[in-house]
Amino acid sequence: MNQRKKVRKYISVLSVVICSMMFFTGCEHKFFSSQKKPASAVIARVGDEVLTIDDLSASIPPEYSDIITYDQNAHYVRQWISTELLYQEALRRKVDKEKEIKARLEKMRKDLLSAEIINRNSFNSSEDVSERTVREYYENNKNQFIREQDMVRYQEIVVQDLSLAWEIRNTVTLDKFNDVLAAHSKIPPTSLDTPPFVPMDAVPPFLRPRIAAAVVPSVAGPYRSDEGFHILRILGRYEKGGVSTLEEVHDEIVARLTSMSQRSEIDRLIADLRLKTNVEFNVDLIPGSDRQPIVLQQENDSE
Repeated sequence: MNQRKKVRKYISVLSVVICSMMFFTGCEHKFFSSQKKPASAVIARVGDEVLTIDDLSASIPPEYSDIITYDQNAHYVRQWISTELLYQEALRRKVDKEKEIKARLEKMRKDLLSAEIINRNSFNSSEDVSERTVREYYENNKNQFIREQDMVRYQEIVVQDLSLAWEIRNTVTLDKFNDVLAAHSKIPPTSLDTPPFVPMDAVPPFLRPRIAAAVVPSVAGPYRSDEGFHILRILGRYEKGGVSTLEEVHDEIVARLTSMSQRSEIDRLIADLRLKTNVEFNVDLIPGSDRQPIVLQQENDSE
């Protein structure tokens, strides 16, 4: 499900990018130029512009290439056709020559290129954040990590056969639970090594009272549902209002520290560029509803 959402988001974003790039490049250097003979088969054509197999393949990042479906590719091509039709009509009407549109395009161009410079100069990633730094940040900022809802951490093995469910329940141990889960469960886990922390409200209703009454840690079940028989490995329960454990907020802290580090890099880059460039900033001339306008004094030569 998460992969599908990512793919839909990717296609939507890519469609916007296509539209923006077509305006940026103008008449002489269009996004899919037909000045050269296409190197691969043409999927779609709008006037003189073509979309080829190579164009389509190049537009899909490698990590999505194995999961993009025929319908999703077809949707992309239809979007390309619609965008190209609208783009060519905008050029025919000389919309790109209008003063307001040119100003908006120039702002978009500046924003895009500025973002690219930031991206190229931001080398820190979550891998650069040490566990010691994460722990120190957590210890110094515990008051920022008050749990806002009841949470639980558990895993489940789901099987169709009741006899198998009882066999697993009677033989599985906390330490061997992951091995049995990987071998038998009809519902694969998102992660065997790091089971997620889940809001109690997100737990299926038939499991909530059973998890609430279970010993922690323990193996419990089997419990019957429409999906089959559930055997649970309950790892922890955490009450609303308490301080979140480091494990609960670990990823959030890494994201914060990474963002802070990247922000510092950007600030250093901008400071360095200021030293190399003539920058003028007349603070007193900035208008605002919360301050009186500045009246510039004009020299009067008359006596």
